[in-house]
Amino acid sequence: MKPHLKQLARLLLWLLAALILLQLVTGLLLNHSKQLGLEQRYLTSDWLLSHYGVGMKKADVAFLVDDKIISQFDTQLFVDASPVTHLERPLLGAITLDDVIVLATDQALVLLSREGEFLDRLHAEASIPAPIQNIGTYHGEPVLQARSGMWRSNFMLDVWEPLSLQGVSWSRPYPMPDSVASELKTYFHGKGVSVRQVLMDWRNGDLLGPVGLWLNDILIIVLLLSSFVGLRVWSAKLK
Repeated sequence: MKPHLKQLARLLLWLLAALILLQLVTGLLLNHSKQLGLEQRYLTSDWLLSHYGVGMKKADVAFLVDDKIISQFDTQLFVDASPVTHLERPLLGAITLDDVIVLATDQALVLLSREGEFLDRLHAEASIPAPIQNIGTYHGEPVLQARSGMWRSNFMLDVWEPLSLQGVSWSRPYPMPDSVASELKTYFHGKGVSVRQVLMDWRNGDLLGPVGLWLNDILIIVLLLSSFVGLRVWSAKLK
């Protein structure tokens, strides 16, 4: 046999031996999973969560209001990592106004307390100039950019007047902080995938999908052939 073929064969044998050893160790760990507390130990790597179909969701949009992160995931509205209410329309902006937080969609204003609790919704019936494109403040007063132009109101949000202003502080999206993202990850996916579940799926071949099943079959065939050869050699020595 050529040297490079010998090296390749040796490498394959070492690989098979390592996989067989890993399967044996996995079996031992699973046999004592209760004593080792493997059901209470969790893995949270992004690849693993994605593999199990629970990959991290990304916010559609997020805004920083005072020291709170207002974000939207699909139709769910969050203040930091706490769900508050549902929005059927995309969130466009957020401002603070006296003792309330005012959120804007294209069709309504959503009012929250400064603590992040839902208070009310104001639609076109409340004289809101929809469709809204953005929300901001001008000297502490709320300003809406609508398709029909720019509108300003008072802190009661009950009267809107059209006008043209320069220097409006418009609401802008804000990147999601890592601390809030981590809390949201726990909210959506719990503690992660248990070590016991991962070990069981590895042993059964489910962790790697079809490749894992074929790999398991190969390992079983190798073990059977090794056992058969071993028995033949042992029988020959007894004669």
